Amino acid sequence: MMNVPAACHPAGATEASRRGTRDSDEFQLPLPGLYADLELGASSLRVPKECLDAPSLVQLQVLAGWQRDLDCWRDAALQRLACEMTQDSDAASRVERIAMLRRTCAALHIEVPDDFGSRTAGPP
Repeated sequence: MMNVPAACHPAGATEASRRGTRDSDEFQLPLPGLYADLELGASSLRVPKECLDAPSLVQLQVLAGWQRDLDCWRDAALQRLACEMTQDSDAASRVERIAMLRRTCAALHIEVPDDFGSRTAGPP
């Protein structure tokens, strides 16, 4: 495991790692169709029939919530990756870190949002 400087830990990392909402009455839906291979970095999602049978508006609301949480998790991971890639170069500027991150992610076919550098807090 690499030692990442404290300055590189994104402000939203804790928020991105939390589970669920802050609603105390929240119902946690077990999702047996959620698969992740942590060795290969591969994943898939097979939504249960109950979700597919829900009204379209409910499906869209569920997807919006999942997308919001996944976006936070992705942004935190992108920030950590930018820091890990440049940890030996303390002189790397924020712009240089983001440029290196974009090149690396492009080579790996990982999407980096266009506004990533401008909407993330702290130095990546």
